[in-house]
Amino acid sequence: MVWFTLMFVHKYHSEQSIINEKDLITMLRLLSTNLLLVTSILSFNLAAEIYTWTDKDGKVHFSDKPIINEVVTTITPKENNNIANTVKKNSQWQQDYNKTKQVKAEQAANNAKIAKKNKGYCNQIKRQLAIIDHGGRIVVISPEGKRNFQSVEQLKVEKKKLTKAYKKTCR
Repeated sequence: MVWFTLMFVHKYHSEQSIINEKDLITMLRLLSTNLLLVTSILSFNLAAEIYTWTDKDGKVHFSDKPIINEVVTTITPKENNNIANTVKKNSQWQQDYNKTKQVKAEQAANNAKIAKKNKGYCNQIKRQLAIIDHGGRIVVISPEGKRNFQSVEQLKVEKKKLTKAYKKTCR
């Protein structure tokens, strides 16, 4: 792979003396991909042993190759068992997670229901406030069927009450 990249660069360079930016980027990507591939292949020596020895001055040395004229101790790296286990379907954690997820879904559904209900209520308040703001008259019909028009003072009180309800519920 690296040989192919180097041959590509050599062939290209011998054909042209000027390399444009696009071709340079292509060559660099190809070279970097090959370099990454080679280094990853060479770094897979995970089962290597480590050799240690102490020299005549008392200094401890470590190497991946044994030394012939020294008393060498072999160290085998321990396997890393500190990897998390997968979660089982019936584990307590999974049950708690599913329960919490269900509670959150129910809360979201209730909040959506309340928001939908509040939206209709808020639209009604907006319409009533718009009527009052535009100088419209509000008629209240009594149980006997008699029409009563609200006075200016009653409209001010009603507007204050509607504004307070709007701020409390709709914002």
